Amino acid sequence: MLSWLRHPAAAIAAALILVLLAVSFAGNAIRPRYATTSDAERVAVTKQMVLAPGALGIVAPQPALRVQPRAKTPLQIARTGKVSLYVGNLDSAIRAVTNVAQRYGGDVLSMDAGNTDGSTPSAQMQIRVPADSFDDAMSGAGGVGKVRERSIAAEDLTNDITDSDARLRNLRRTEEDIRGIMDRSGSVAQVLNAEDQLSHVREQIETLESELKEMRGRVSYATIDVAMELEAAPAPAEPGAASQLQQAWTDALHSLFALGISLAAFAVWLVVFLPAIALGTALIAALYALFKRRLGSRSMA
Repeated sequence: MLSWLRHPAAAIAAALILVLLAVSFAGNAIRPRYATTSDAERVAVTKQMVLAPGALGIVAPQPALRVQPRAKTPLQIARTGKVSLYVGNLDSAIRAVTNVAQRYGGDVLSMDAGNTDGSTPSAQMQIRVPADSFDDAMSGAGGVGKVRERSIAAEDLTNDITDSDARLRNLRRTEEDIRGIMDRSGSVAQVLNAEDQLSHVREQIETLESELKEMRGRVSYATIDVAMELEAAPAPAEPGAASQLQQAWTDALHSLFALGISLAAFAVWLVVFLPAIALGTALIAALYALFKRRLGSRSMA
């Protein structure tokens, strides 16, 4: 059976065939899985390996997360103003300030005027106008007279209103929970306890509602305090020398004229009462003569 090994050419051909078979078997064993696939499949597998996170030690960048900005709470600002004025006529100034308030959709909250203590006549008014008309109303009030003082103040009520609103929502949810408990069957003590808690919660709700209403009213409407004082008449300027001499001449003529009138009036009185004066004088003289005569006769006796 090994007779064919005796021929060298046959032995060499057999050895070459065995080597080729061994190489072919080894190539199939180490070939990648996709070697037998199509070109398109090999490209897809390659891309998947490269683009996969961590493939070949390279991590693909992740898209940045977009953080949605929180909605900004609108500011809740309560504004107040004060104006002090000198006015020429107090009644006219009061009417003018009232017209300013009504012109910008507001009204007069209070008014106090007088001078009962004997001081300079004055008035104090408080007006309320919509917040968006505050600046115009301040200018209008300042134009009523001569501005002595002016001030503006602002108070941020944003946090107070936000916190009170959140507390009010929580209290209303608590009220609903208590009412739900009361609807269920329970003992008398449990029902009374729930009613007591409900009354307490309702009191807190009403208090918060009142505070919120007051704060929102201050934000929606601004107040302006207007103080008015009657302006004093300016002191007269000191006259010059010529004016003083002219005034002295006028005063002298006036005095001379008054003296003449006084003398004329005395003469009229004298003429009117002269007969009575003469009669009185004659009567006194006669009485004196009679008394003197009687006194002489007594001395002679």
